[in-house]
Amino acid sequence: MRIICRQLVLLFSGFWGLAMGAFPSSVQIGGLFIRNTDQEYTAFRLAIFLHNTSPNASEAPFNLVPHVDNIETANSFAVTNAFCSQYSRGVFAIFGLYDKRSVHTLTSFCSALHISLITPSFPTEGESQFVLQLRPSLRGALLSLLDHYEWNRFVFLYDTDRGSFFSSIVCRRCIHPVGIVNWYKDLLVRKDDSAGLGPAAS
Repeated sequence: MRIICRQLVLLFSGFWGLAMGAFPSSVQIGGLFIRNTDQEYTAFRLAIFLHNTSPNASEAPFNLVPHVDNIETANSFAVTNAFCSQYSRGVFAIFGLYDKRSVHTLTSFCSALHISLITPSFPTEGESQFVLQLRPSLRGALLSLLDHYEWNRFVFLYDTDRGSFFSSIVCRRCIHPVGIVNWYKDLLVRKDDSAGLGPAAS
């Protein structure tokens, strides 16, 4: 009986050791930040601090160890360099921002290497299995609004690359694209007429 108890204790202690080894005490997480994104960087550091100092052990059974890379610009070479640096450190996920110049580079690497990208940047047109968007896409809501009110003329003001990209999607999926093209042509003719370049000036 004692031999069986010792064997069971040995077996359970072996399973306990395997189970504890399967759950690491610290998890490496990466951060890719473009210069002058202080708010996002501060939020990232605060979230890691709150997770690591949580008094509830069931909420935080492991500590997050951040590895942050700051890049000057979001060109593809700088992003590739930073991503490879993060990957060599063994990160499980990367929190990062992107713009239209770096989005394809980041999403391609994340899909190929199965690393999650957590981003507060605005969603892109295509979806990736390994990209977690923290902001919802506004495209569906705006298109539903246009459909519901049957608007064939609207003004969409923007001042960023994201706005330009978003307006092109709306124009492509609009109910009456011919009406929009005619509206733009009419607007251009009116501008030419007011500048004295149209047929009325000749």
